[in-house]
Order: sequence, then C-alpha cells, then structure tokens
Amino acid sequence: MAKQASKKSAADAGENDQTKDARFAFDVFLSHNKDDKPKVRKLAERLKGAGLPVWLDEWVIQPGDIISLKVDEGLEQSRVLLLCLSPAALASDWVALERSTAIHRDPANAGRRFIPLLLADCKLPDTLQRYKYVDFREEAEGALP
Repeated sequence: MAKQASKKSAADAGENDQTKDARFAFDVFLSHNKDDKPKVRKLAERLKGAGLPVWLDEWVIQPGDIISLKVDEGLEQSRVLLLCLSPAALASDWVALERSTAIHRDPANAGRRFIPLLLADCKLPDTLQRYKYVDFREEAEGALP
C-alpha cells in the first residue's frame, strides 16, 4: 500500500509548474520526532528525488534561526503536512503542536493538507483515528541501513 500511495503522490505532484499553487514553497512538511530522523531523512530524500520540494528541519533551519518561527513558516508554506507517527512522535510536544496547527487551520481537512503516515506500531489518539493514514511501517523498516 505504501508503495502505491507514494507512487500516486509522486504522480499527482508531477504537475507542471504552471498548475502548482504559488502560495506553497514546499509540497511536503515532514513533522516527526528526532528519534525517527533516520527513517524520515530517507523518506525526505525519496520525496525530493521524485521532484517534490520538501520541508525538513535540518534542511531549512539554519544556526541563529528562531526554531518556532521557521516551523510556523514551514507549515504555512507547505501544501501538505505529512505527520510521521511513532510512539516517540506521539510523545513529542513539537509534533503535537505541528499537528494541532494543521488541524486548526482546516478542521475538516477539506484541502487534504494533513496526512498521517504510520512509521511504527503505536496507539493512535482519538483525534487521529478519524483520519485514514498511510501505512509506511514496512517501508520505514527498510529505510534503515
């Protein structure tokens, strides 16, 4: 399923530049916990290789930047928030803030700007159970060296 979803996403995002929404500098904002960084970095590289502009903290935030402002800018400038879910992510205040921001901006998710991506087995909170997620557990395991 994850392979089909990622192929579809890459195909959908393969639109020419004239049809892309000019409001967004990034197609994907990767919300994750630092403990999942190796898996998320591989995913980011894969998305970037498919031609998608990706917001990944270590690629965008520079020394001296105010982290919270850069994250807020990234959320605002990204077409989709890909919420990378794992036990560590669900325990993270940063990930919770990013998730809440995305849900607050579009509570019905009418623009499909919020997509949960399951990296590892975890119990989803009630607020996330209503969303269909992309099951990336097998892909994430294969992402590790």
